[in-house]
Amino acid sequence: MSRIGLQDERGFNQVFAPVGTTPLRMRRRTDWFATQAARIGARRILEIGCGTGEAAAQVAARTNADVVAVDISDAFLEQARATYQASNLRYEKLDLLGDDPLRLGRFDLVFGNGILHHLVMRLPEILHGLHGLTEPGGGLAFIEPNLYNPYCAFIFRTRIGRRFAKLEPDEMAFRPGELRRALPQAGWRQVEVATRDFLLPGLPTVLTRPILAVEPALEAAVLTRWLAQSHFITARA
Repeated sequence: MSRIGLQDERGFNQVFAPVGTTPLRMRRRTDWFATQAARIGARRILEIGCGTGEAAAQVAARTNADVVAVDISDAFLEQARATYQASNLRYEKLDLLGDDPLRLGRFDLVFGNGILHHLVMRLPEILHGLHGLTEPGGGLAFIEPNLYNPYCAFIFRTRIGRRFAKLEPDEMAFRPGELRRALPQAGWRQVEVATRDFLLPGLPTVLTRPILAVEPALEAAVLTRWLAQSHFITARA
């Protein structure tokens, strides 16, 4: 299992330590977010739940768009600001469940890595609010854990797994159908949910090459793709 590198003030949300397969896994995800931003020509981008800021910094560097990255944790934001600085990047404290996100303006793209599953109990409200933050024709891009993946099932559906991962009481991974239903109901269109990624965080580096060698076949086969770790979600406002 992956090792926790930093926790927030409440002891729940955490950042994986950059060991083993974790850095490559993160790079692949930030590359995907940057690609989504470029695909729609986003000039103003919002990251929800930025943690220690790596994804926002990489997207800002790759796109030259203005990137605003928000989180509820002062500890995460302090590290993000100390680590990454750029003229087109800023970090702000924001609680989606309590603050008014419209004070930040509207965006061409909203994205996040493993954030919506923290908000599952108020998912319709959150998705509707994100739609209101997005310019007409703008996009949404999120990566969320797949409940059918054995690793995620252990973390989210067993008592020992939840305790080990220090999950919040209401935190829960998604089945793909839940996302395909919830997004259109919140006003999003052109919804796509692709389940893929077999590179778990925190595995020994020696396993990287074998996993990458078989991953395309696993993702292409109907019998195995549903077991992948994550849902890659896109939609348009």
